[in-house]
Amino acid sequence: MYREKESGLDPYKVRMLISKRYIRIDEMDDKSGYIIYDNKKKAIYSVSHYDKRILVIKPGNVLAKNPDLNTKIEYRKLDDAPPVSGKPIFNYSILASIQTENVKKQKTCADYQLVEGLLPKVTRMLKNYQQVLSAQQVQMLKRTIKGVQTPCYLADQIYDKGLYYDKGLPVHEWHSNQKSKILLDYKQVKVNPDLFTLPENYSRFSITQ
Repeated sequence: MYREKESGLDPYKVRMLISKRYIRIDEMDDKSGYIIYDNKKKAIYSVSHYDKRILVIKPGNVLAKNPDLNTKIEYRKLDDAPPVSGKPIFNYSILASIQTENVKKQKTCADYQLVEGLLPKVTRMLKNYQQVLSAQQVQMLKRTIKGVQTPCYLADQIYDKGLYYDKGLPVHEWHSNQKSKILLDYKQVKVNPDLFTLPENYSRFSITQ
Protein backbone atom coordinates (compact mmCIF):
# COMPACT_ATOMS: atom_id res chain seq x y z
CA MET A 1 0.00 0.00 0.00
CA TYR A 2 1.29 3.46 -0.94
CA ARG A 3 0.30 7.00 -0.05
CA GLU A 4 0.73 9.32 -3.03
CA LYS A 5 0.64 13.12 -3.24
CA GLU A 6 0.35 15.38 -6.25
CA SER A 7 0.52 19.16 -6.42
CA GLY A 8 -2.85 20.68 -5.54
CA LEU A 9 -4.43 17.39 -4.45
CA ASP A 10 -4.99 15.74 -1.09
CA PRO A 11 -2.92 12.58 -0.43
CA TYR A 12 -4.54 9.35 -1.54
CA LYS A 13 -3.83 5.66 -1.02
CA VAL A 14 -2.89 3.30 -3.85
CA ARG A 15 -2.95 -0.48 -3.54
CA MET A 16 -0.61 -2.57 -5.65
CA LEU A 17 -1.13 -6.34 -5.96
CA ILE A 18 1.74 -8.28 -7.55
CA SER A 19 1.59 -11.91 -8.65
CA LYS A 20 4.08 -13.96 -10.69
CA ARG A 21 2.67 -12.53 -13.93
CA TYR A 22 0.51 -9.50 -13.14
CA ILE A 23 0.44 -6.18 -11.34
CA ARG A 24 -2.89 -4.61 -10.38
CA ILE A 25 -3.04 -0.97 -9.27
CA ASP A 26 -6.09 0.57 -7.56
CA GLU A 27 -6.62 4.06 -6.17
CA MET A 28 -8.48 3.13 -2.99
CA ASP A 29 -10.91 6.09 -2.91
CA ASP A 30 -11.66 5.91 -6.64
CA LYS A 31 -13.76 3.00 -7.90
CA SER A 32 -13.87 4.25 -11.51
CA GLY A 33 -11.24 1.80 -12.76
CA TYR A 34 -7.91 0.07 -12.25
CA ILE A 35 -4.64 -0.78 -14.02
CA ILE A 36 -3.36 -4.23 -14.97
CA TYR A 37 0.19 -4.94 -16.12
CA ASP A 38 0.78 -8.29 -17.87
CA ASN A 39 4.46 -9.15 -17.55
CA LYS A 40 4.21 -11.99 -20.09
CA LYS A 41 2.78 -9.72 -22.80
CA LYS A 42 4.69 -6.66 -21.54
CA ALA A 43 1.48 -4.64 -21.84
CA ILE A 44 -0.46 -2.24 -19.59
CA TYR A 45 -4.26 -2.09 -19.50
CA SER A 46 -5.99 0.93 -17.94
CA VAL A 47 -9.63 0.04 -17.25
CA SER A 48 -12.31 2.75 -17.10
CA HIS A 49 -15.70 1.67 -15.76
CA TYR A 50 -17.15 5.10 -16.58
CA ASP A 51 -17.06 4.67 -20.36
CA LYS A 52 -16.43 0.90 -20.41
CA ARG A 53 -13.15 1.20 -22.26
CA ILE A 54 -9.63 -0.16 -21.79
CA LEU A 55 -6.56 1.84 -22.77
CA VAL A 56 -3.92 -0.60 -24.02
CA ILE A 57 -0.27 0.41 -23.75
CA LYS A 58 1.64 -2.06 -25.88
CA PRO A 59 5.36 -2.83 -25.63
CA GLY A 60 7.77 -1.01 -27.88
CA ASN A 61 11.48 -0.63 -28.56
CA VAL A 62 11.47 3.17 -28.33
CA LEU A 63 13.76 3.10 -25.30
CA ALA A 64 16.59 1.96 -27.58
CA LYS A 65 16.60 5.54 -28.96
CA ASN A 66 17.34 7.09 -25.58
CA PRO A 67 19.18 10.41 -26.10
CA ASP A 68 22.10 11.67 -24.04
CA LEU A 69 20.27 13.61 -21.33
CA ASN A 70 23.47 14.71 -19.57
CA THR A 71 22.29 13.31 -16.24
CA LYS A 72 24.15 11.61 -13.43
CA ILE A 73 23.26 9.35 -10.53
CA GLU A 74 24.20 9.90 -6.91
CA TYR A 75 23.87 6.85 -4.67
CA ARG A 76 24.63 6.83 -0.97
CA LYS A 77 23.69 5.02 2.20
CA LEU A 78 21.46 6.89 4.66
CA ASP A 79 23.21 6.09 7.91
CA ASP A 80 20.56 7.79 10.09
CA ALA A 81 17.56 6.06 8.46
CA PRO A 82 16.05 3.10 10.36
CA PRO A 83 16.43 -0.23 8.53
CA VAL A 84 13.50 -1.97 6.84
CA SER A 85 13.29 -5.75 7.32
CA GLY A 86 16.82 -5.56 8.68
CA LYS A 87 18.15 -3.94 5.49
CA PRO A 88 19.68 -0.43 5.23
CA ILE A 89 18.14 2.42 3.22
CA PHE A 90 19.99 4.13 0.38
CA ASN A 91 19.28 7.37 -1.48
CA TYR A 92 19.22 7.22 -5.30
CA SER A 93 19.16 10.68 -6.91
CA ILE A 94 18.85 11.57 -10.61
CA LEU A 95 20.47 14.92 -11.39
CA ALA A 96 20.54 16.96 -14.59
CA SER A 97 22.80 19.79 -15.72
CA ILE A 98 20.89 23.07 -15.91
CA GLN A 99 22.31 26.15 -17.64
CA THR A 100 21.45 29.36 -15.75
CA GLU A 101 23.07 32.76 -16.43
CA ASN A 102 26.12 31.19 -18.08
CA VAL A 103 26.60 28.86 -15.11
CA LYS A 104 25.95 25.13 -15.18
CA LYS A 105 24.27 23.74 -12.09
CA GLN A 106 23.13 20.29 -11.03
CA LYS A 107 19.39 20.05 -10.37
CA THR A 108 17.73 17.11 -8.63
CA CYS A 109 15.10 15.58 -10.91
CA ALA A 110 14.06 12.66 -8.72
CA ASP A 111 14.92 11.15 -5.35
CA TYR A 112 14.35 7.55 -4.32
CA GLN A 113 14.93 6.22 -0.83
CA LEU A 114 15.18 2.47 -1.39
CA VAL A 115 15.91 -0.71 0.51
CA GLU A 116 18.74 -2.51 -1.22
CA GLY A 117 17.92 -6.07 -2.26
CA LEU A 118 14.39 -6.05 -0.84
CA LEU A 119 11.83 -8.21 -2.75
CA PRO A 120 13.93 -8.76 -5.91
CA LYS A 121 11.14 -10.54 -7.82
CA VAL A 122 8.83 -7.60 -7.15
CA THR A 123 11.39 -5.01 -8.23
CA ARG A 124 12.04 -6.87 -11.50
CA MET A 125 8.32 -6.74 -12.27
CA LEU A 126 8.10 -3.06 -11.36
CA LYS A 127 11.07 -2.27 -13.58
CA ASN A 128 9.44 -4.05 -16.54
CA TYR A 129 6.21 -2.13 -15.90
CA GLN A 130 8.07 1.18 -15.78
CA GLN A 131 9.87 0.46 -19.05
CA VAL A 132 6.62 -0.21 -20.92
CA LEU A 133 5.16 2.99 -19.44
CA SER A 134 8.24 4.96 -20.44
CA ALA A 135 8.13 3.63 -24.00
CA GLN A 136 4.60 5.03 -24.27
CA GLN A 137 5.75 8.38 -22.89
CA VAL A 138 8.50 8.52 -25.51
CA GLN A 139 5.98 7.87 -28.27
CA MET A 140 3.84 10.74 -26.96
CA LEU A 141 6.74 13.17 -26.60
CA LYS A 142 6.23 14.70 -30.04
CA ARG A 143 2.86 16.01 -28.82
CA THR A 144 4.50 17.85 -25.90
CA ILE A 145 5.34 21.56 -26.17
CA LYS A 146 9.08 22.07 -26.62
CA GLY A 147 9.22 24.59 -23.80
CA VAL A 148 8.06 21.94 -21.34
CA GLN A 149 10.81 19.51 -22.35
CA THR A 150 13.35 20.49 -19.71
CA PRO A 151 16.24 18.13 -18.82
CA CYS A 152 14.46 17.06 -15.62
CA TYR A 153 11.14 16.53 -17.40
CA LEU A 154 12.80 14.28 -19.95
CA ALA A 155 14.91 12.34 -17.44
CA ASP A 156 12.23 11.92 -14.77
CA GLN A 157 8.95 11.70 -16.65
CA ILE A 158 9.81 10.45 -20.14
CA TYR A 159 13.03 8.41 -20.32
CA ASP A 160 12.64 6.77 -16.92
CA LYS A 161 13.76 3.16 -17.40
CA GLY A 162 13.33 2.30 -13.72
CA LEU A 163 17.03 1.54 -13.28
CA TYR A 164 16.73 2.29 -9.55
CA TYR A 165 14.82 -1.00 -9.22
CA ASP A 166 18.11 -2.78 -9.94
CA LYS A 167 19.24 -1.51 -6.53
CA GLY A 168 16.15 -2.32 -4.49
CA LEU A 169 12.58 -1.40 -3.60
CA PRO A 170 11.81 2.33 -3.17
CA VAL A 171 10.02 3.18 0.08
CA HIS A 172 9.83 6.90 -0.69
CA GLU A 173 9.91 8.79 -3.99
CA TRP A 174 9.98 12.47 -4.95
CA HIS A 175 9.70 13.71 -8.54
CA SER A 176 10.34 17.01 -10.32
CA ASN A 177 6.60 17.44 -11.03
CA GLN A 178 6.09 17.56 -7.23
CA LYS A 179 4.56 14.09 -7.11
CA SER A 180 5.65 11.93 -4.19
CA LYS A 181 4.98 8.40 -3.00
CA ILE A 182 5.64 6.62 0.27
CA LEU A 183 5.32 2.89 0.99
CA LEU A 184 3.00 2.38 3.95
CA ASP A 185 3.25 -1.40 4.25
CA TYR A 186 3.71 -4.61 2.32
CA LYS A 187 2.76 -8.21 3.01
CA GLN A 188 2.19 -11.54 1.32
CA VAL A 189 -1.50 -12.30 0.88
CA LYS A 190 -3.66 -14.73 -1.05
CA VAL A 191 -5.86 -12.96 -3.61
CA ASN A 192 -8.61 -13.97 -6.00
CA PRO A 193 -7.10 -14.54 -9.50
CA ASP A 194 -10.15 -12.76 -10.96
CA LEU A 195 -8.67 -9.48 -9.72
CA PHE A 196 -6.12 -9.72 -12.54
CA THR A 197 -8.71 -10.16 -15.31
CA LEU A 198 -10.12 -7.57 -17.73
CA PRO A 199 -13.80 -6.93 -18.50
CA GLU A 200 -14.65 -8.86 -21.65
CA ASN A 201 -17.35 -6.47 -22.88
CA TYR A 202 -15.23 -3.29 -22.71
CA SER A 203 -13.85 -1.80 -25.93
CA ARG A 204 -10.09 -1.41 -26.27
CA PHE A 205 -8.06 1.43 -27.75
CA SER A 206 -4.53 2.86 -27.75
CA ILE A 207 -3.41 6.48 -27.76
CA THR A 208 -1.37 5.92 -30.91
CA GLN A 209 -4.49 4.88 -32.85
